[in-house]
Amino acid sequence: MDPLISIIVPIYNVEKYIRTCIESILAQTYRNVEIIIVNDGSTDQSLAVISDLICSHHNVKVINQKNQGVSVARNTGIDVATGKYIIFVDPDDKIMPGFVSSLYQIADKTGADIVRGSFRDFNGNIPKGWVPDFNVPTNCGTIVLDQFLSSHISFVVWSSIFRLDFINSNHIRFTPGIILEDADFTIRAYMLAKLVATSPEPNYAYRIHRQGSLLTTNNAQQLFLSEEKIISQFISMLKHEESDVLRSLILKSIYTFMRYWTGTIVKNHLSLDRTNSCYDTALTLIKETINSSPLKEKFKFLIKVIIIKAKNH
Repeated sequence: MDPLISIIVPIYNVEKYIRTCIESILAQTYRNVEIIIVNDGSTDQSLAVISDLICSHHNVKVINQKNQGVSVARNTGIDVATGKYIIFVDPDDKIMPGFVSSLYQIADKTGADIVRGSFRDFNGNIPKGWVPDFNVPTNCGTIVLDQFLSSHISFVVWSSIFRLDFINSNHIRFTPGIILEDADFTIRAYMLAKLVATSPEPNYAYRIHRQGSLLTTNNAQQLFLSEEKIISQFISMLKHEESDVLRSLILKSIYTFMRYWTGTIVKNHLSLDRTNSCYDTALTLIKETINSSPLKEKFKFLIKVIIIKAKNH
């Protein structure tokens, strides 16, 4: 019998979209799934519009909690999952009928801790500004992460499958209260994975940012603080890491987030308190990484650094 797979769906005020999402999970060709809906303090009719689906399917579980954000909601889902594998699906998206089956088959065949799939928008197109396709040979997580970072692949957790005992034995969880939680989670998971595989199948449909979703809300300050927090955490990791391979990947990760962070600062004209920030420390640490990056990318990054320096001396 095929092993149980837990599908975690965090929901918060998604009454317009949640039925499409849950119906797409129930329509999977892979049948042995448990659907864990974590209701993160919704104040609309999110649960009411799917109450008939919840009642008529014994494999749908609902957990209610006060609103604490998507990271905590997903962590709650991981904590109660009983499957061999877990998958994250966002409540305003949908999955194609063969989504779970195609990821599971690769995981089963390769023994990978993580299998990364691909995605498209609801019209079957690549969403503007995203790099969804990542097709590399199955390899240890550090090698795959290096390729991932170098190719600027979009950080998402919802088009992948993860082996649950790998996630739990390594105590991998989402960092509460930040934006970019997918990027932070992905990097830490890949660093620890013995094997990561990829699937070319674009079986996940991502809904282009709906009004009021986290990424369309102009919350530059929260993004600024999230990027700073993640960079600080990676700097702390670096202090305790002795492996040259992992140190190199941590530095590449810091550089990746510094590219995001400098972009946020410049684009939104934010001021930076450099005396109480990890900004200068990070900049010093990634000097070699910057120098070895492609010329155009390096130039764009250093222009932003110069702008920030001029504004925040």
